[in-house]
Amino acid sequence: MMTLYVKQDDSLQKVITPKDGVIPEETVWIDLLDLSKEEEAKVEKFLGINVPSRDEMHEIEVSSRLYEKNNAIFMTAVLVVKSDVIDPEIHVVTFIIVGNRLVTIRYVETTPFHNFTTGVGKLPVIRQSANSLLIGLLDCIIDHLADILESVGRDVDVLGRRIFHRKKQIPTEKPDYQDVLEKVGCTDDLASKIHESLVTLSRMVSYVAQSQLVEIEGSAYVRLSTLAKDIAALSDHVSFISNKVHFLLDATLGMINIEQTNIIKILSVAAVVFLPPTLIASYYGMNFVIMPELKWHYGYPMAVCLMFFSSWLPYKYFKRKKWF
Repeated sequence: MMTLYVKQDDSLQKVITPKDGVIPEETVWIDLLDLSKEEEAKVEKFLGINVPSRDEMHEIEVSSRLYEKNNAIFMTAVLVVKSDVIDPEIHVVTFIIVGNRLVTIRYVETTPFHNFTTGVGKLPVIRQSANSLLIGLLDCIIDHLADILESVGRDVDVLGRRIFHRKKQIPTEKPDYQDVLEKVGCTDDLASKIHESLVTLSRMVSYVAQSQLVEIEGSAYVRLSTLAKDIAALSDHVSFISNKVHFLLDATLGMINIEQTNIIKILSVAAVVFLPPTLIASYYGMNFVIMPELKWHYGYPMAVCLMFFSSWLPYKYFKRKKWF
């Protein structure tokens, strides 16, 4: 789908692809969502450029994601989508600046684009240029990543309380370490995707600031510098979150090891406690003719008391040592 934002009466009007298929000259922003071959041909003819294909957008080389060609600047960034589900995804979005026109190519609907397009018609005249629209889009994307990162931080705090403060929970409730491990893995996966997105955005902002085809001056340059600082701050925070997630992973594995050790300890104590009675019972279970205790009147009570005492003695010893 091709959506046009055309400058009319000091405002930007949203126009879905006109029926005649002609792109107005007053178009400032062309937003291509899951574009077709026909739409791709129209845009290429209107702007005189080659629109990158979906496969070309996924190439990871920096030279393939940031380059200039035919007086146009091509930039591809990675965005995080579906961050509120178990398996978040990342999708690439290409930004193209041709003269005073902005072109965006994407194959999935994202929250930052939705939020930005909602208020794009109310932008002041000074922010209706391609450069300002690009900076505004990047601002929404970074804000969205910051919101996701805040949510990740809260999830990490909850996981930490589940692991280290379990005594304050219901005493009879045992922590489900498998569930904790799964959530730690999902959190680390989301944090790594956010980091990848921030890296591409950082390169993109630096490339825009250094490109001679993009004229950024005054307040626009200040906004771009602020975005660069925000990206750097978020990158540091992602690193902090990742380190904390790895710590929680090690702590969870350590807790699992402690649980397994306690189980083995209980089994070992039980084996030692019941070993003497078993030895005594085995001794008196032997079929020898001459065994004085077999015909003694108090032989059976003596054997029972002896087995009880032999099991009670190691039990008290282990209890005193606090081995269980």
